[in-house]
Amino acid sequence: MLRSALALAEAFEEVAPVAVAIVAAGGTSVVDFERGPILLRAFAGGPAHPISPAQRDLLRAFMDTDGSTGGVGGNVLWFRAAGLPDTREAIAALL
Repeated sequence: MLRSALALAEAFEEVAPVAVAIVAAGGTSVVDFERGPILLRAFAGGPAHPISPAQRDLLRAFMDTDGSTGGVGGNVLWFRAAGLPDTREAIAALL
């Protein structure tokens, strides 16, 4: 259902509240089915400068849950695929 919503939304902002809630909820077994596709949809074409409020909220959710879920470290390949930096420090610089 998530992938369909991500594909059907004209803009990430349409699904951002749900996407951010999914990331904020944590969990480590959903990287390839939830968090990865969310990152790719949120940053389709790479990050714009400055990033949008919805993108900022998403990255904050990854940072906030990183200690318990490996939100950043466990998603390095997805961050790279989305054109994002893959370290906490570099992501913090975007925020």
